[in-house]
Amino acid sequence: MNLSQNNRTALRSLNILNLFLLVSHTVLLILFAALGIELMVGVNVVSILFYSSSFVVIKKEKVTLYFITMFLEIMIHMFLAVLCTGWNVGFQLYFIGCVAIVFYVDYFNGRLGKRHIKGRWFSVVSCILYLTSFLITRFFGALYNLGEGFELVALVLNSVMVFVFVTLFFEILLKYAIFYEEEIGRQATHDKLTGMVNRHFLVQQLEDIYARQNISTYWLAILDIDNFKGINDKYGHLCGDFVLKTMAELIKQVCGERTVCRWGGEEFVIVGSDSDQDERNRSSSDILDEVRKCVAIKDFVYDEDTTVNLTVTIGAAHYQEDQTVDQWISTADARLYTGKQSGKNKVVESG
Repeated sequence: MNLSQNNRTALRSLNILNLFLLVSHTVLLILFAALGIELMVGVNVVSILFYSSSFVVIKKEKVTLYFITMFLEIMIHMFLAVLCTGWNVGFQLYFIGCVAIVFYVDYFNGRLGKRHIKGRWFSVVSCILYLTSFLITRFFGALYNLGEGFELVALVLNSVMVFVFVTLFFEILLKYAIFYEEEIGRQATHDKLTGMVNRHFLVQQLEDIYARQNISTYWLAILDIDNFKGINDKYGHLCGDFVLKTMAELIKQVCGERTVCRWGGEEFVIVGSDSDQDERNRSSSDILDEVRKCVAIKDFVYDEDTTVNLTVTIGAAHYQEDQTVDQWISTADARLYTGKQSGKNKVVESG
């Protein structure tokens, strides 16, 4: 995943959080208005304005600013809500739920390349306010008497909301954590430029092939773009990158389901099996020569002023009994060298 994709994913997650909080405060505004608690009505109006404007703050990637102001808003709001309604209504439970927000935002703040927020200290603040609100309501009571019936219903609803709230954000956090973990794993096994599997992946696959009983049906080919250095020197490295990406697409298109790897530089490795016949029943020789011919006739159009024509040389080897992976690759590489030395633009499968 590139940086821009990484940023979009992280910002999307924070927008989900912000929308959730905006909706929650809208519901609370209606609730407090129905109960006639004017102080909390005013607080929620301010909260709604804050979360409505926070989408702009998130878009500008001012995540640390957003987090600090959001945290303060939640702490102040819930502290006042507990003082107004009392301990039995359950608004203090959101102090516990806020811990999920702290580490949720901290995770995505890190994904954006920002400094990590010290989540444990914000959790300590939340704990202190939780205990303080308990002591105040325990000794002085609530500002509003809502009645036992309402308190019981509100406590149940707030408890459910906090469980839903915590579950939702840890589920989102887990989803993205798995996503990023898989992406990191993919980056370790795929070439960034072409999207092909890389050398590390192919070597592992070859070792897996060795464990199979029908390894004798497998063949391996190393393809090298002829005179590639001249393309970089004449047209620049961006054109060279374009050629590599286009070449990768062409090879994969011709080879179908067979493994195609960017081995390094301008070299590609193709691995297939004679038992994997496609609809045209092509042999390894047919496939490799088709790749060579397709490259030779293709115009690599970089821009309106630059069209590059290329050829490739391919060295191929079927697996021979008792060969190691390195010996198998070396055999194909030696045949590639033979092709280079004898005129290029050819497939060498013996010698």
